[in-house]
Amino acid sequence: MYDPTRPGGYKSGTGVTASGERYNPSAWTAAIQMKLRGRFGGVHGGKPRYALVDGGGKKVIVKINDVGPLEPGRVIDFNRQTMHYFDPSLQRGLINNVKVTPLPGDHYTPGPVASR
Repeated sequence: MYDPTRPGGYKSGTGVTASGERYNPSAWTAAIQMKLRGRFGGVHGGKPRYALVDGGGKKVIVKINDVGPLEPGRVIDFNRQTMHYFDPSLQRGLINNVKVTPLPGDHYTPGPVASR
């Protein structure tokens, strides 16, 4: 889970994301690994991007509004709302075998995707 307002975290205490938005723990957002920034259209200057995240039998559309030097092996860190969806206890800390697919454009409503 990622929270730039948490002391000791990347950009700790700032509460401002790479897209220029304030961090919102109740939104459906995530931070992407810095080296993947280009695949998500830059993620800066008011330009958040979107991705479909599939893991643990659940799917969600998230707004990628931040980047960071994530822990080794991670490609994405979820904010509190998104992590709670995948792990209601917020105890696991990791969701294994997550697939992150960048979505073109900016006309998406972030949140869970219903299974068919």
